[in-house]
Amino acid sequence: MTKAKKIRIFRDGFILLFTIVFACVLIRTMVKPMLDSQQPFVLKQGALEEDTSNYLLKPSEVPVYDGLELNQYIEGQYTVLALGMDEEGLNTDVMMLVVFDLAGGKMNILQIPRDSYVGYEYTNNATGKINSVYSEGTAGGTGINKVVSCVRDMFGIPIDSYIAIKCTDVAPVVDKMGGIPINVPEDIIYEADKIIYAGQQTLTGEQSEWFVRFRHDYLEGDIGRVKAQRYFLAAAMQKVKDLGTLKILKIYPTLSEYLMSDLEIGEIGKLSDFAQTIDMSNVTVRMVPGESLEPGVINEYYGWSIHKQETVDVLNEYFRPYQAEMSADELDIVEVKNTTSYYDDDVSNFQQIVDGETPSVPRNED
Repeated sequence: MTKAKKIRIFRDGFILLFTIVFACVLIRTMVKPMLDSQQPFVLKQGALEEDTSNYLLKPSEVPVYDGLELNQYIEGQYTVLALGMDEEGLNTDVMMLVVFDLAGGKMNILQIPRDSYVGYEYTNNATGKINSVYSEGTAGGTGINKVVSCVRDMFGIPIDSYIAIKCTDVAPVVDKMGGIPINVPEDIIYEADKIIYAGQQTLTGEQSEWFVRFRHDYLEGDIGRVKAQRYFLAAAMQKVKDLGTLKILKIYPTLSEYLMSDLEIGEIGKLSDFAQTIDMSNVTVRMVPGESLEPGVINEYYGWSIHKQETVDVLNEYFRPYQAEMSADELDIVEVKNTTSYYDDDVSNFQQIVDGETPSVPRNED
C-alpha cells in the first residue's frame, strides 16, 4: 500500500470518527431538550390549570435567583403537591406540600392530615374532609385540579407541580430503588403475619407499604400515622441522596408505570440534583396545626379542625421564604374549634429523625 493511500485511509477514518462524534453531540444537543421537556406521567391525571393569583413578595434589594431555570410561579422556590391515593384512586389519604427553597438550599414539608375539615365549599362528601376533594370536589376541572385549588386557597402557596401515587404502588417503586434502609423505632404488627421488627434494617417495597399505612396501635390514630411517616420520609430522602440523579432516572420505566405527575423529565433531574446538595438538617417537616373533632361536633364523623392562627404562623416561618407574610384572615380555612395547643409546636428536621433524636410515636397501652 502506498504512503499516499495510507494517509488517505487515515484521513478518511479520522473524518468518519469526527463526523460520528459531531453527530452524537448534535443529536444530544437537539434531542436532550426535547426529552427534558417531556411529561411522561401527565396523561394519568392531566396538567394543572394556570394559577392567576397575585402573590405578593417580600421586599428585597437583591432579586432572588436560583439559577435552575424551572417554570415556577415564584423565583427561588418551587412547590410540589405530593399525594398518596387509596387503592381505588378516589381519596387522597396522604397529602404533603413540599416547598423547595432553591435559593436558600432548604426543603420544607407540610403534612396535611387527610381528615382535615374543609367544609362543603370544597367537597360534596358528607364528611367535609379534604381527602374527599379529589373525587367529590365542588370546583370545576379534573380531580387533581380540585385538590390543588383547595390546598392553594387554604394555605396561600402557589403549587408548581404535583406527584401522585397509589399507596399500593409504593412497593414496586421501593423495590426498584433497592429498598429503604431505616431504623424502625418499635415493632409494627400490620397483620398477624406481616410484622416489621424494631431495629436497623432495609425495608422491602411490601414492608414500606405496611409502614406508611400502619395506624392501629397508635394512640392518636391517623395523626400517629402522620407522625410515623416522618421516619419513612427521612429514610427515603437519605436513600435518594445515596442513589444520585442518574440512578433515579434509570428507574424511569418503573416510575412511568406507577407515577402520576405533570413534572417534566428535565424538572425531575433538576430537583433531584438539588436534593443531593441539601443537608438533612435543612429539611424540616411540620404538620398542619389543629385538634381532633369528635362525631357530633359538626357532623357524624371524626375529623381534624385546623387552627387558623397557628397555621399561618407556621406557613410564614417555614413555607413562604420569598412571599410577603399573610394574616390568618387571608386563609380560606374553616376553624371548627381551637381549644388546645395540641401539636402546634412540633417540628423536626430529617437529621434529627435519622439520628433517633425525635420521640417515638405514642402507642396504646396493652
